[in-house]
Amino acid sequence: MKFQTLALVISAVALLAGCASGGKSMAEQAPGKFVTYSCEGNKSFQVRFDAESGTARIRTHEGSAELAKGSRGLYRDDGGEWMLTLSDASDTELWHKGSTKYKQCAAK
Repeated sequence: MKFQTLALVISAVALLAGCASGGKSMAEQAPGKFVTYSCEGNKSFQVRFDAESGTARIRTHEGSAELAKGSRGLYRDDGGEWMLTLSDASDTELWHKGSTKYKQCAAK
């Protein structure tokens, strides 16, 4: 009986924690609007999330691209040059041509 009560309490706490944060990035919370992300090394980029298509449009100093959500929650472009992980914390990252160009990013 104690094990079932403990499991129920743990499940309730996990559920409440998930509801509190929402688990969505700022870009996903503001669909249709560009959100600026500030990153390590005084870098920044912008993301506009499209809720209908589930895509993310990025704008950077290196260029721009339309990214579709793929496996493991990563957003990727068709050519495989860009990859984006969106987070509700300060660990959003953007890769370009196989290397991390923007890391430890948080929405402004």
